[in-house]
Amino acid sequence: MKLFVRCICVLSIALGAPALCRAGGAWVPNPGDGDVSFGVSRKTASTSWDVSGNSYVNANGAGQVSYHDFRYGYLTGELGLLKNLSASFLLTYLDGFEGAHATLEENQGPSDAWFGLKYAIAKGDLPMAIAFTYRTPFLYKVSGPYNRYVYDRFGHILHPSPNWRGLLKNDYTVSYLISQSVFHGGWWNAQVGYTWRDGAPADQIPVLVDLGYPLPFWSSYGKLAASYYRSLGNFSPALPDDRFGNGAKNNFNNASILRVAVSILVPVGSRQKLWLEGGYGQWLWGISARRYREPFISVDRRF
Repeated sequence: MKLFVRCICVLSIALGAPALCRAGGAWVPNPGDGDVSFGVSRKTASTSWDVSGNSYVNANGAGQVSYHDFRYGYLTGELGLLKNLSASFLLTYLDGFEGAHATLEENQGPSDAWFGLKYAIAKGDLPMAIAFTYRTPFLYKVSGPYNRYVYDRFGHILHPSPNWRGLLKNDYTVSYLISQSVFHGGWWNAQVGYTWRDGAPADQIPVLVDLGYPLPFWSSYGKLAASYYRSLGNFSPALPDDRFGNGAKNNFNNASILRVAVSILVPVGSRQKLWLEGGYGQWLWGISARRYREPFISVDRRF
């Protein structure tokens, strides 16, 4: 698959990592320490939740089932900059398909990117931190009013616009994080924040939690994670470059979701600097959102 060869890039923010590595969550790496991860995932859906949270099958004008099939590659990492301060990044690459199976439309290239800073405000048995994260479409956004396609000078469609690949929004999130080592080597992490988003989509409150438990084989860990994003409904007026609108069934600008994922983390080598993670995520609840399922796998290198 072209994605596995060409992508260098990311998907969702992982809150947790093995307590042995003391990375992720409210733990802030020492200056020069950190980690980098590369992974792939596949989000698919043929159904959605409407504005009242009721599920329905997505269909086009001809009554055919309309699918989302988004294959992501991602590169993410965190690096300790100064005492108590770290920087993070998340880059994503999308090989996406949308529509009925007979007429799937493909768009391939960089998608959204995230950059952040995290500062430790407490250490010890119950570390705490505050973080700022900036989401940007700069890797793919084309200036001007939004259009789904790129046209030639005669008005013929050349290919889907790069603007198809992401939300086209700049997000600004402030978060509070708290963590703790438990289960003789396991951990739990929790994060809550507020996201400001320019343009029509509404601001959000993100809540993320995860729990890691040491397993009795391969020095591995089991992980359970949940992500809840609640729209506040206070969206600003639509701008010419806004991608999404609203209708009788769907109002993407006022969307909320709950996602749950399970995974296993396995070390490679006796030094436990290299970790493999494989798992599965499911969107369990939503308003104006797709019902995605998402298997994923990643490789993480600690340094």
